[in-house]
Amino acid sequence: MPLYRVIVIDVNNPAEEHWTTPIPEHKKDVLEWAKCVDGNKLVVCYNCDVKHILQARDLSTGKLIRQFGLDIGSINGISGKKSNSEIFYGFSSFLSPGIIFYYDFAKPSEKPTVLREISLNLEGFSRDNYSVEQVFYKSTDDTDIPMFIVQRKRDIAEPRPCLLYGYGGFNYSLMPSFGILSLMFMDTFDGVLAFPNLRGGGEYGMEWHNGGRMLSKQNVFNDFQAAAEFLTKNNYTTKDRLAIQGASNGGLLVGACINQRPDLFGAAVAQVGVMDMLRFHKFTIGHAWCSDYGNPDEKVHFANLIKFSPLHNVHIPLNPNQEYPSTLILTADHDDRVSPLHSYKFVAALQEAVHT
Repeated sequence: MPLYRVIVIDVNNPAEEHWTTPIPEHKKDVLEWAKCVDGNKLVVCYNCDVKHILQARDLSTGKLIRQFGLDIGSINGISGKKSNSEIFYGFSSFLSPGIIFYYDFAKPSEKPTVLREISLNLEGFSRDNYSVEQVFYKSTDDTDIPMFIVQRKRDIAEPRPCLLYGYGGFNYSLMPSFGILSLMFMDTFDGVLAFPNLRGGGEYGMEWHNGGRMLSKQNVFNDFQAAAEFLTKNNYTTKDRLAIQGASNGGLLVGACINQRPDLFGAAVAQVGVMDMLRFHKFTIGHAWCSDYGNPDEKVHFANLIKFSPLHNVHIPLNPNQEYPSTLILTADHDDRVSPLHSYKFVAALQEAVHT
């Protein structure tokens, strides 16, 4: 499956046998983009275990010229020209809303400098008071799943309130990003934030995407449920203090997981979720999602979708392990992507099942 490479084609001699590959496909990391700067250089950005790596390489040979030091985070964009030795690139992370760095290739002995930084005018805030760690845990089929865990530093390790956020679909990579509400959750509730990079996303290329789409969609839910189990087993939180959240395709994730494993969660927030997996393709742009979910009008996909469709798998709790967590369903009555009918019907089904 492609992780992408850089190919050089001479427009005056474009036959494939004359192509050259200065930067071949990496064995594991995903090449996200490359930009030509300073005459003979390429600035390339790799997604390496859900962290961006920025490098400068020789345009002709691909030889590494410089590796730019980055914290755990994401490159948001770059500005530079082939005719100019200067570049500017944006960076953000779980604890930094935005930094613009400047670097001049004409001064190779110098390090990149901070040109602008978005300041947080929060009393007492210091990035040094928080920790960001990446763990890898096993899903149900022994696949290693990466997950970021962000929290305030404490001397005593004990369970805290935890918010587990997931997406897992459409080749979308859930990269480290800043959110002011995340800081509020950590500061106000002494909370832990967890971001697993589920299959179905693009974090490791097309193979990772394919591992969580179509007939393999259940892998996404398994990965998320395994993340919840990891967090409780490793004393980050307890079942009663663990909340899950997801939006759109992530709302489907939340809906499916509270049906399948309600015993794992204390609370759930599903935002504009795709809840009716048998009719999603009949409303707004839902037909375009068949590329990830499959077409319900086809027998093989119908048989798969009905197994996890949140609307069609709501159950009457028959014992304490089947009791639903406290659940908040959010939608938008003018949503032109995920019709609110998904949430309306799911709420009605839940109310009927649990008699609330």
